[in-house]
Amino acid sequence: MLISNNDIAPESLVDMKGDIKIVEHQSNKNPNTSLFVLEKEDHTVANLLRNKLHTNSLVKQAGYRVPHPTQHRVEMRIQTASDGSGKEVPTPQQALLGALNECMGDLKRLEAMLVESLESVKVDSRHEPLDVNVEKRAFAEL
Repeated sequence: MLISNNDIAPESLVDMKGDIKIVEHQSNKNPNTSLFVLEKEDHTVANLLRNKLHTNSLVKQAGYRVPHPTQHRVEMRIQTASDGSGKEVPTPQQALLGALNECMGDLKRLEAMLVESLESVKVDSRHEPLDVNVEKRAFAEL
């Protein structure tokens, strides 16, 4: 079993009731800069959030690191600043919440597209199931 062969405890992977998922540490040196520690997360969520944050013109820096591969913890640094447009500068926390909400919206749109595609496949009975053996033979010939 994977877990018995290393030092990863099962409770380090699963969200439990009462877990604190995100902790913010505000920087004393740089204004509008915070370090967020995301517990029980990895590169998947961190990279998605980083990419979303980079689409915001008021986010000047967004990066992350995973301190150790067996610790499911991500440290994400976010800095916000004015882009010269006169818009109010969001706090790093507001920028992160905005990125999270955008990701949730993207997932809802993806779900709707998948449901619509599956329904259209059910309605269109002209498509026959794929012959898996034909595909296997085609790959074997390569």
